[in-house]
Amino acid sequence: MHLPTRRSVAPFFAAFVCLLAPAAALAQDGAADSMFVTVPNPITSDAFTRIKNQISVRMNDAKRPVGIVVFDFNPDGKPATTADFGACSDLASFIGGHKGLTTIAFVHAPVTGHTVLPVIACKELVMGKSGVLGPVVVEGVAGLQKFQQGAYQDRFNDAERWPIVQKMFDAEVQLRRGDKREGKGKLYADARDAKAMAELAGPEPVKGVTDGQYAAYNLDLAYNVGGVGLAKRRAETLPELAGLYGITLRPDPLLGRTPAAYQWTLKGDVDGGMKESVGRVLRDVRKKKGNVLILVLNCGGTDLDKAREMATDLIAAQKGEEAILIIGFVPESAPDAATVIALGCTEIVMTRPASEGSQEAEIGNFDRYLKTAKPTELASQKTALRQLAKEQGYPEVLIDGMLDKSVEIVRARGIADPRKKQLMTREQFKDAQERKEDWAEDKVIKAPGIPFSKVPLNATLAVELGLARSTVASTSVDAVVEQYGFKEAKNPDPGMLDRFAEFLRIPAVTIILVMLGFIGLILELKVPGLTVPGIIAALCFILVFWSQSRFSGELFVLALLLFILGLVLVGVEIFVLPGFGACGIFGIICMLGGLGLVTLDKVPENTAGWVGFGVRVSTYLFAMMAAMVFAFLIAKYLPQVPGANRLMLSPPADTGATAEPLLPGASEALDLLGAIGTSTTALRPAGVVRFGDKFVDVVSDGGFIPTGTRVQVVTVEGTRIVVKEV
Repeated sequence: MHLPTRRSVAPFFAAFVCLLAPAAALAQDGAADSMFVTVPNPITSDAFTRIKNQISVRMNDAKRPVGIVVFDFNPDGKPATTADFGACSDLASFIGGHKGLTTIAFVHAPVTGHTVLPVIACKELVMGKSGVLGPVVVEGVAGLQKFQQGAYQDRFNDAERWPIVQKMFDAEVQLRRGDKREGKGKLYADARDAKAMAELAGPEPVKGVTDGQYAAYNLDLAYNVGGVGLAKRRAETLPELAGLYGITLRPDPLLGRTPAAYQWTLKGDVDGGMKESVGRVLRDVRKKKGNVLILVLNCGGTDLDKAREMATDLIAAQKGEEAILIIGFVPESAPDAATVIALGCTEIVMTRPASEGSQEAEIGNFDRYLKTAKPTELASQKTALRQLAKEQGYPEVLIDGMLDKSVEIVRARGIADPRKKQLMTREQFKDAQERKEDWAEDKVIKAPGIPFSKVPLNATLAVELGLARSTVASTSVDAVVEQYGFKEAKNPDPGMLDRFAEFLRIPAVTIILVMLGFIGLILELKVPGLTVPGIIAALCFILVFWSQSRFSGELFVLALLLFILGLVLVGVEIFVLPGFGACGIFGIICMLGGLGLVTLDKVPENTAGWVGFGVRVSTYLFAMMAAMVFAFLIAKYLPQVPGANRLMLSPPADTGATAEPLLPGASEALDLLGAIGTSTTALRPAGVVRFGDKFVDVVSDGGFIPTGTRVQVVTVEGTRIVVKEV
């Protein structure tokens, strides 16, 4: 196969640059979108097909036209190599065949084998300090045939540097560098090629490249400054790379699949129940073959731990074969925990009304959380959230500004390349200037002493900083659906039981259940034999604990055990140790404590948490007191309600010879109705009273009656004798 010379390729290279210039300008002006593509290792035919579909869909999408594509050739920062020439050649041809795209290869670990081919097909190469390009010939890859060498030369569009690439698969190349005899700049040549060497002035070997060995170019060798010029820029992370080009990069979980969108709204404070609900929604979306979830963030709260767990679950859902594109939609505001959830989404969309003076959606307001957070907790959260931002490709310095109002954030721009932008704290910017780095101040994003709630971090600023992908003019989900070009966004169905549990977790419903439970419990103890109140009480408390059971594991078990212990202590107080002493008091406290804990996600860690716990316990205490009032009213008037009085066990009436015999002791008890006696023990409320020469077990009508007090029998229920003080 005939290999074109440098001179024959030069005109085509010039034309290639001209064709790419409009795309670069388009991307710089912000008219085109950018996208991030992870290149699997190794590159296979299936991987090539997925990448091709992924990019083609975005190129043909009028709603989201793509102008810049960044290829990550080191997934998870691991070395990459491919022995299959065909798949790599197909990918390289696809990359090089779209002149309207600005293609960027990101190499931040060793890349060898034929994976090198699509790397050199990209318009620009960005390398990290651990990045190495080459050699091509490694274990599993034999020497290249003529047509394979031709493919490398066809895809590498810089004739003046072709020997640099050739050295990666031909160890016999003697790489030399020198100044152009005509014009300015450097030329590279193979010392075996006399004609090429004649064009070099002052040729010299390239340091780090050894004759007789395949070349492997690390950052120092590949970087434009002092190197061979393969790498145009250097970056260690995706956010840093995005800053170099003034773009926003997010992975695309769809990978070319046809979008099937669903929507779900988060309301109220973020807690364990919301986390479980989102998990069920994700499972239902996958079950229905959906691959897009629009998560409407109408929530808040200060439980950042649960919010981070939700964000982690969302990130996990964006990976794998059934990956879901998750769009975090902020229609109005996303404070505290809602901001954390938004960081876990694939992309963030915010509302920016078209009419002037209308309120834009805001994000990043942590004022409510900062009022109660302890310094140690705040430091831990800042570290965790910085890691989350880093993983998602967001500027970590924004987290510092959100959690510390004293931080000043500035945006720096490259002096040599104005497209190069990066957010820094004022201290970082000063350090960069002292080191004489290529940065100039572009704009103060956040002044010191002013929280993001006052800046504010609205939709316009969020898009400018790369935090939000885009804005819509309406708070309706339909606006997001229209912007992305989806046909519709359906509502997932997490299941009837889940919806019922969600209903029971509504605070007002929980309080009603607790009140009904206490009413039934008190009636069952006060009027033995009713049975129905006892069943209702058991059912209500079971529903309360069941609906909260998926919240917090060990804490739920503790709450359940406390409630059971409380029931046992109250039972001991009534049936074993009659009175109203320690067992009864501690029993009630345990029951209320169990009910308070069951609705918590974690043990309170600060003053605000304990105050919230106290409020919940107080609420249930008032519910119990109201239940006592209702229970006594029901017990008093139930016998007078036709039909309902049949539920009660009344003493059998005296019907003469045909009447059934009373229970043992019942007739003697009836004879005492109205009798007056003296208590020989304290009644708490149970005790012993002397009637003449008889000592009888009785209970008071509710209050404590000391020893030696005159009492009168007011009620007889079977063998249960009730007295009051006279």
